[in-house]
Amino acid sequence: MAELLNDDELRTALETLGGWHGDRAAISRTVTIPASAQPALLEEMERVARELNHDPDLDIAGDEVTIMMSTHSAGGVTHLDLEYARRIEPLLADAG
Repeated sequence: MAELLNDDELRTALETLGGWHGDRAAISRTVTIPASAQPALLEEMERVARELNHDPDLDIAGDEVTIMMSTHSAGGVTHLDLEYARRIEPLLADAG
């Protein structure tokens, strides 16, 4: 099972992930993506999720997409959540 991040690890990681915020329970980021670009973005995010065997929780409201990450089996944020966030950052930049 993946280990939970401690406060210092999480704080340091969030400093390198622009736009992401949260606590040891979950991290999230909200981005504005035109509805027309969302299907391609979501497909690419799903590809990354399959590669990591780790799924985000998504909330889509119009042009706003909120991505929430936590490792449910560990009960909070692990390195796997950070890896997913890092891997989708270029996708979010390209889609926005």
